[in-house]
Amino acid sequence: MAISRRRIRVAWGDCDPAGIVFYPNYFSWFDASTAVLFETAGLPLPQLYREHGLKGFPLLEAKAHFTGSSAFGDELDCEAEITQWGDKTFTVRHRLLRDGALLVEGSELRVCAIPHPDDPARIKAAPIPAIVKERLGGS
Repeated sequence: MAISRRRIRVAWGDCDPAGIVFYPNYFSWFDASTAVLFETAGLPLPQLYREHGLKGFPLLEAKAHFTGSSAFGDELDCEAEITQWGDKTFTVRHRLLRDGALLVEGSELRVCAIPHPDDPARIKAAPIPAIVKERLGGS
């Protein structure tokens, strides 16, 4: 399985009045890390969407388990990998670590979406393009 890694420096604006990261920011970092995972595999999302007629990979579910906190100035290592494949869905696991210690583990369940054939303003689930599974370890 392909794993992407990136470093996040916690900014002052990422924190709540108690000085720790405000939890919704982790979900924003998860989303950005999913995009980095695809880009690292040579599949920048805007290009992938255009070339395969996709509307995107919207979320069906997002979860996080917190075992520690982080604060302004912390350097976090963020890992992302696809851990489960379906025909039309995939699950991305995210791990955020500080100095090797796991602080947050999360997941996103995403679906491959195309324009709905009866109403292009809507979306419809579709099979994941083969190149995605090939490049990200799903085949």
